[in-house]
Amino acid sequence: MAQPVSVGVDGSPESLAAAVWAGREATLRDGSLRIVHALEWRTGDQRFSPGLSAQREWAESRIEALAEELLEAHPRLRISVDRASVLPAKALLDATEDSAVLALGSRGLGTLPGFLLGSVSLPVIAHASAPVVVVHPPEDPVPAGSGPVVAGLGHHDPHGPLLDFAFEAAALRGTVLRLVRTAGRTPAGDREPHDASALAASLRPWRARWPAVEVAEWFSTGPAAPHLVEASDDAQLLVVGRRENRPSPVTRIGPVTHGVLHHARCPVAVIPSG
Repeated sequence: MAQPVSVGVDGSPESLAAAVWAGREATLRDGSLRIVHALEWRTGDQRFSPGLSAQREWAESRIEALAEELLEAHPRLRISVDRASVLPAKALLDATEDSAVLALGSRGLGTLPGFLLGSVSLPVIAHASAPVVVVHPPEDPVPAGSGPVVAGLGHHDPHGPLLDFAFEAAALRGTVLRLVRTAGRTPAGDREPHDASALAASLRPWRARWPAVEVAEWFSTGPAAPHLVEASDDAQLLVVGRRENRPSPVTRIGPVTHGVLHHARCPVAVIPSG
């Protein structure tokens, strides 16, 4: 049986937007959606001042209404709710162990309080064993089913898991895969020349596996994050890799990933290197 699409939901508008995205993604895959809700809440939101029971009652009503809306939009969707009696970060990380993808709302990547605080969302993105998609409530959304899938390729990171996800995402959506690669730097600090033939050669296994996916290759110079944000302006999904984390008191996901998470208008998929 295929792995489910999971989504972290706390009742906030951002998490509900993530659930809408996850419902569509699950429909594209095998139709199985798992809503993850952590029962252990942080008490930073004034809406929850009456106490834990009020928090749970409020969240449960939102989750019930959400499930009804998703089933109305996707009648064949199979929905389950995982009510985890642990802190949010652990509940979400546990969910990635058997999920095809985990969707999160964008709230808390900055300084706003709520379920997806930086202390929760960033460690989940940094340490998840499955791809994590961060969804922003769109002000002017690209219509569902339109626009390319965009993927950013670094020069030294492993591309296999990222390309696996990006090609599959483009195939599921029947759309173009736009690959963006920026020039790196030599040890002397000079910009490396682009090698289109080397990139084409490295893509052959994926082109053979996904022959129906049309690929557009974009080369650019300068900082990668602004180019990826620009390239994804009309996209339905932006795919980037994740820097591997060594033991450190500070959680890091890499400056490019961090930049696109804050500035891209479309959902951003962060892929572990495997």
